[in-house]
Amino acid sequence: MRRHRTVNGLGLVLLLLFFLPDKGWTQFVVEGELRPRTEFRHGYQTLASPSSKTAIFTSQRSRLTLRYRGDRFRIGISLQDVRVWGDEEQLQDIPSTALHEAWGIVEFTPEVRLKFGRQELVYDDHRLLGNVGWTQQARSHDAAVLKFRKGTWKVDLGAAYNNSAEKLFRSRYGLNNYRSLFFLWVNTSVNRSIKLSVTAVADGFEVADTSRDDITYRYTLGPHVQIKTDPWRFTGTAYYQTGKDRFQRSITAFLAAFRARLGLNKFSITGGIDYLSGTDGVNPPDNRMRTFHTLYATNHKFYGTLDYFLNIPVHTRNGGLVDILGRVSLLPSEQVTASVDYHHFRLAGRVPDPFNPEKAIDKSLGSELDAVIEYRFLPEVNLKAGYSMMFPTASMEILKGGNRDTFQYWGWMMITIKSQLFKGKSNP
Repeated sequence: MRRHRTVNGLGLVLLLLFFLPDKGWTQFVVEGELRPRTEFRHGYQTLASPSSKTAIFTSQRSRLTLRYRGDRFRIGISLQDVRVWGDEEQLQDIPSTALHEAWGIVEFTPEVRLKFGRQELVYDDHRLLGNVGWTQQARSHDAAVLKFRKGTWKVDLGAAYNNSAEKLFRSRYGLNNYRSLFFLWVNTSVNRSIKLSVTAVADGFEVADTSRDDITYRYTLGPHVQIKTDPWRFTGTAYYQTGKDRFQRSITAFLAAFRARLGLNKFSITGGIDYLSGTDGVNPPDNRMRTFHTLYATNHKFYGTLDYFLNIPVHTRNGGLVDILGRVSLLPSEQVTASVDYHHFRLAGRVPDPFNPEKAIDKSLGSELDAVIEYRFLPEVNLKAGYSMMFPTASMEILKGGNRDTFQYWGWMMITIKSQLFKGKSNP
């Protein structure tokens, strides 16, 4: 019922937007997106065993986005339905449309504006704040962001405070989200070749003790640098993490990442390394967490498309991660691109052997190969396919279960139709 009311209410909003009086320059845009994806999973996210059978399914995102721009304000609404083909009976009426985004922007001056409501938060290369666009549902936040733009300078100051319902008095939040979020992003172009960003994030969580509703904060701070000097491109990132986690453990962790890309005619080579610190599980520090958490990032973009490391503390048993990357990309035509990625994974810290806790398991976790090909059939139509294989070690088997001697693979095919359905303008 709640989603039915949401759709009905948004239909009314659409009508109001369409018939708003023309008191100045306005623009109204409607965009549609259809994105079905068929997957063949036999080793995706976790290791398959000899008795495992390949999972085959098709999921689909259907999204309708409305944008209205007035003289000094904007409104954006994005509705989406995410489903797996066959996940409901044919004659059942199950509400399934959700609200992905619903935001407004008020422009106080040409340099200062406020964006508020449900929105995607995407900064730099998605290392800390990303929309996870690969997943059909994607990620959005209920937040307010004050934006400043002048010359080469961009500054965003954001805040969010979550509740599960309207309440008379403060009580525990209860959902698996942050309770509060504050961030500052400062970006500038040093010159034509160098861009520099600094990001600071404070996210607050209720303590694990359910008898209390205290909020404990984790702080993450660091720079992101991009350097372009043809034919080379370099990217460097470094973040330091401190504060306390939900269990009141002090945090001392860091992330360091580097990429170098050599672009030639219709061909490029990329190499890089990501280091996410881990905790020594054999001789653990006293009440201290040294494993870096990537916050609200798009990890699918960085640590292999098989998604074995979406949550670094959980998926490495607090061991952290070292990811050595090699990539070859081809551009045989304007419509076709292809790439092959190689990842070698290692633990950054020591993870105890479950059969002998006084000793650590071997840090080598294995290697992953990811191949992707993309064909832009039309400007609005995109065809994409990929195939990945994992070559795990005994240590990966300890972390993930399954059987490392079983062939681990994942294949997928996806078609995306994304088009502007309507665009209307009026002038004063």
